[in-house]
Amino acid sequence: MRAELRRVETRFRELTGRGLDPLWRAPGGRTTPNALAAGEACGYTHVRWSDAGFLGDELPSDEYPNDALLERALQNLRDGDVMMMHLGIRSRKEAFAPMLDPLLAGLKRRGFCFATLAERAR
Repeated sequence: MRAELRRVETRFRELTGRGLDPLWRAPGGRTTPNALAAGEACGYTHVRWSDAGFLGDELPSDEYPNDALLERALQNLRDGDVMMMHLGIRSRKEAFAPMLDPLLAGLKRRGFCFATLAERAR
């Protein structure tokens, strides 16, 4: 795991000229004490999304259409929640990523303001 994290960090730096923010998310949110320790040994802090911030964008789009996921997020997200969203995923025929703008606009209308996890950690 350490080698994989370092490989990603190195490639990101090659492509962008800067390092990664020292944060990581375990796939599916599933961690073990060893995985958390390995990430920490590499300088990464594991971040879990909030239950309401689980936008459901990896669920099948025929059962969970974008409009329904958007409405659920707008109703359930609260101050301080951490959202997690994929750019696209195989289980969806209709990607949820285009819903990011309407989601942010709806949350702004509710008075939300936003920060990255790195900004929030400072």
